[in-house]
Amino acid sequence: MKRWSSYCYIAVCALFLLLGPVYAQKITGTISGVVTDPSGAVVPGATVEITNTGTGLVRNAVTNDMGEYTAPDLPNGVYRIVVKQASYKESVTSNVELHVASTALVNVQLQLGSTTEQVTVEANAITVQTDSAQLGEVVVGKQVTELPLNGRNFVGLTQIQPGVSSARSFDAVGKGLKGGVDFAVNGNSMSNNLFLVDGANNNDVGSNRTILIYPSIDSIAEFKMLRNSYGPEYGQASGGVINIVTKSGSNDWHGGVFYFGRNDALNSYDWFAARQAAGDRGANTFNPATGSIYSNPNQDKPILRRNDFGYSFGGPIKRDKLFFFWSQEWNREVRGVSRTGCVPSLAERNGDFSNVTCGDTLTNPFPVGLR
Repeated sequence: MKRWSSYCYIAVCALFLLLGPVYAQKITGTISGVVTDPSGAVVPGATVEITNTGTGLVRNAVTNDMGEYTAPDLPNGVYRIVVKQASYKESVTSNVELHVASTALVNVQLQLGSTTEQVTVEANAITVQTDSAQLGEVVVGKQVTELPLNGRNFVGLTQIQPGVSSARSFDAVGKGLKGGVDFAVNGNSMSNNLFLVDGANNNDVGSNRTILIYPSIDSIAEFKMLRNSYGPEYGQASGGVINIVTKSGSNDWHGGVFYFGRNDALNSYDWFAARQAAGDRGANTFNPATGSIYSNPNQDKPILRRNDFGYSFGGPIKRDKLFFFWSQEWNREVRGVSRTGCVPSLAERNGDFSNVTCGDTLTNPFPVGLR
């Protein structure tokens, strides 16, 4: 028994060592507000029922002595808020949108009357965040899927935010090690950005310039890009924080299939391919006047065959209790690149460099007066 206790103690210690630092990344939201009567006086003890209209999740709260209520740690979605109190009409506020790592402030004013009567209010779609000084923008799922994105890569949407400056190595088309999220936020280092997927660190910790997972844009519910003054839960980053939340299903069935294609047959010629098409196809062409060689022995235009296709499907396993969402996407591409080269002209090959056509102009290091 003593030996078994020692083994358990060692196993627990090893588990804690393997876990390493754990950060409390915030991917949920909060709904809060103040309940008042027609005169503006606060109403303590009122019951507040907050319901997610998509999943049926219900959270209950009671206003305190200051008439305030708070419901933290709610998943993003659309909510309905019902407030009840004796001697007042029931108040219903519908279509309250709650986003990732955000707070929705919903103040309710009760009207005098019977509790069997009901007052319905439509929530304001545009809200101003007053509970935090953090600066950030939410990109909702509809924007992610419908805005034009080269390569169907969500990273391109980070470049439309204020204070973002990309480097030459930034690549919003490639994915995995072929991609690159090299951009600075408000002048901070490009390697100090933090990418999160459902609260998990998504950075390649070896370089911090690439990310590990590129969720299909059809699987992204929304993401929020925090640029400044965010809370201590994001203490491991000093640049931007890109907080992505994926879809999780609801009481309704949703699904779809998609295909996006690009083909060079629909592209125009670039300058060099056009010269090749007009001249000798299939052989290298040399212009002695400019010293340029342009060639494309297989095709007149660079090859481009890109096919993006996939599907998504989600719904309830048990209504109001358990849901699922499944998404897959494939990216297949064959791409050619037109390249140019510079070679000496006929005069240069004969030793005459008075009219250099390729590269920098040559200068005699020994002028006549110094010989």
